[in-house]
Amino acid sequence: MRTTTRRPGGAPGTRTGAARRLAARWVGTAAAVTLVAVGVAAPVQAAGTDGTYDVEIRVEGRGGTVTGAGSYEAGETVDLTATPGRGHVWGGWTSPELGWIGARVGSFTMPEQDVVLETSFRKAIKPLKDVYRDYFDVGNIWSHPGTYEQGSPASETIAKHYSVMTAENAMKPDQLLPNDNIDPETGAFTFNFAQADAFVDETLARGMKVHGHVLVWHGQSPARLNSGTTGGTRAQARANMERYITEVLTHFDGRAVSWDVVNEAFVDGLAEFDPATQDWRDFLRGGPNGGFSRWYTAYANGADTAAGEHPADFLYDAFVFARTADPDMRLEYNDFNVFQSEGKAQAIIAMATDLNARYAAEHPEDPRPLVEAIGMQSHNYINQTPAFACSSNTRLPQLVDDAAAEWQPGACSDEASVERSIQLITEAGFEVSISELDLQVWEAWNGQPEGDDRAAYRDLTDPSVADRISREGFTYWVGKIENRAELERIQAQRFAEYFAVYKTYATDIDRVTFWGLNDQLSWRSTHNPLILNSDFSEKLAAVAVADPERWLGIRGHLSDTSKLQEAVDQAEALDLRGHTYTGKSVGAVRKALGKATSVLAKGAPQAKVDEATAALLDAIAALEPNGPKGPKPPKAPKPPHRPHR
Repeated sequence: MRTTTRRPGGAPGTRTGAARRLAARWVGTAAAVTLVAVGVAAPVQAAGTDGTYDVEIRVEGRGGTVTGAGSYEAGETVDLTATPGRGHVWGGWTSPELGWIGARVGSFTMPEQDVVLETSFRKAIKPLKDVYRDYFDVGNIWSHPGTYEQGSPASETIAKHYSVMTAENAMKPDQLLPNDNIDPETGAFTFNFAQADAFVDETLARGMKVHGHVLVWHGQSPARLNSGTTGGTRAQARANMERYITEVLTHFDGRAVSWDVVNEAFVDGLAEFDPATQDWRDFLRGGPNGGFSRWYTAYANGADTAAGEHPADFLYDAFVFARTADPDMRLEYNDFNVFQSEGKAQAIIAMATDLNARYAAEHPEDPRPLVEAIGMQSHNYINQTPAFACSSNTRLPQLVDDAAAEWQPGACSDEASVERSIQLITEAGFEVSISELDLQVWEAWNGQPEGDDRAAYRDLTDPSVADRISREGFTYWVGKIENRAELERIQAQRFAEYFAVYKTYATDIDRVTFWGLNDQLSWRSTHNPLILNSDFSEKLAAVAVADPERWLGIRGHLSDTSKLQEAVDQAEALDLRGHTYTGKSVGAVRKALGKATSVLAKGAPQAKVDEATAALLDAIAALEPNGPKGPKPPKAPKPPHRPHR
C-alpha cells in the first residue's frame, strides 16, 4: 500500500526528486545489520513553485492507516499518525532523509527537501504462553502491586503472554523477614507475608503458576539471620535457616510449583574449572577465592573440620530443609554466568552432583534427586554470550558459523555458550530453568551510553539519540554500526538464536522467565535488554522470540527430538523378525517406529514429537515373548519429562 502526497486541502501533488529515491532498507532477512541506501541519494530538492516540499509515506502491509503525507514549507511541523488495525502492530518510521530507523515519533520539522517515510504494519505476535505451550512455561516478574493494576499495559501484557510468575523482590528473605523483625535478644522471628501473599493469591487467581525466589542468598537477607549474636555461629545459622525455610514453605504450601533454594553461592567470575582436579567448595563466596557470604562465614564459625564439617555445608542443609518441609516441591539452584561452560557451569554441576550423592546415601528412602534443576539466570550480553555450541557439539549445525564474530549471526563457543552449558547440565542428569532472561545490548555492565540512571533511558529507535552508540572507554560498537537502532535487529537475531536452542532442548527445560516487562521497567533499563519498548510496543526481538524458525529461515519446526531418537535407536536394536516376539506386538512396534521415523524427518512440532516418543516406548514395553520361554521385553526408558504442564 502506498500513500501518495497531497497538498493540504488540495488534489494529489506531483512528485519531485523524492519519488526517485529509495528509502534505506535492511539487507537480508536476519543476517545483515548494516543500514545502506539503495540507489544514489539525490541532492536537496529545490522548493516547488509554491515554496513547499513533499512528504511521501510508503506503507508495507495493509494492517493499519497513516496520516501526514502532503506538502509543507521548510520549518513547518509535520504531524504523523500510524494507527494499526485490530490484531496488528506498527513498525515505526524509517527515513533516510531524517536519519530514522523504526522511529516511533509523532512529528518532525520539515527540512528544505522532500522526505520519504517508510513504515509497516504486521500481525501482533501470538501469545508466547501458547507458542511454547508444548515446550516449556514462559514467565515474567511481578515487581509491585501496580504490575497487576486492572487495565494497565503491564497487566494486559502478562495476561496475554505468561503462564508462570516470579516475584522480583517480594519473596526474598529481607522482604518476608526484615532484619528488625528478628528480635536482637531472643532471635524470635516475626514474618511479614502480606505483600507476598497478595502477589501469590492474585497470580493463582489469574490462572498462572508461582515460582518462589529465593530461600537462601548472600544478598537481600536479614543480617540477624546469619551473623551477630543471633546468627553468627554455625549452630545458630543452621537453626535459623531450618526455621526460616520450614516456616516459608509451610506458609506457601501448595501455592508455588518450585523454589530457588540457594541463589548465587559461587564467586562472580569463574571462566575455568576442572572438576577432576579442583574442589567446587573453594569457589564459593566467602571462601579462598574471595566474595562475600554471611552464610559461608557463619557456617565456618564452629565447624568441626576434623569430623568433616565444612562452611559449604550450608548448601546441603538448605536443600535438605526444603525437601523435608515440602517433599513435593521442585528444588532448584540459581546463579548467573552459567553460560561459562568450562567454568562456572562445571563448578555448579560438581556441587549439585555431590549434594545429590550425599543425599542419596543419607536418605535412601527418597528416590528423587535433592537438587533437581539448575537455573541459568541469563543476564547476558548480545555480543559476549553466544547461543550456540560450535559445529562439533551443536544440535543446530545449519545455524552455526564457527568463523562468525561474537556479535554476528551464528556465533558459537564451546567454552562459554548457552547451548554447551545446557548440554553439560542435562548430561549430568539435571533439568534447566532459564530463570531471569534479558539480553543486554551494550558491551559491559557499566558501558551503556545513558549510564545506569533509569531516568536517562531511551528506546533503541529514538531518533534523538540515534548516534549515541558509545561512551568514553566503551566503544565496542563503533565501526560496527552507525545508528543505535541497528542494535534492535542484532538483539532480535540473538533472541531468535537463544529460543532456537531452548526449543531444541525443551524436554529438559522447565520454564523461560523474562526478567522484566519492558525495557524501561527492567532493572538494567539503559541496556535495553527485553522484547518490548517503553510503551509496551513490540521490538523486533518479540517477533524473533515468537517465531524463531521464521526469523532464522528454518523450514518446519524446531523441537527436542533427543528422546525420540533414543527410542528409535532402541527399537532398531531389537529383533523384530517375528521369532523373538509375537507378530502382533512386533507389528505395533513397526508401526510406531515408522511414525517416529517420519516425525524425525519432517521437523514436527514438540507435541507430535512427544506423542510419537510415547507411542514407540509404549509399543516396546508391550512386546510379547513368542512362546513361554521367550525373553521378556526390554525395559523402556521413561517418556520425555514434561514438568508442570
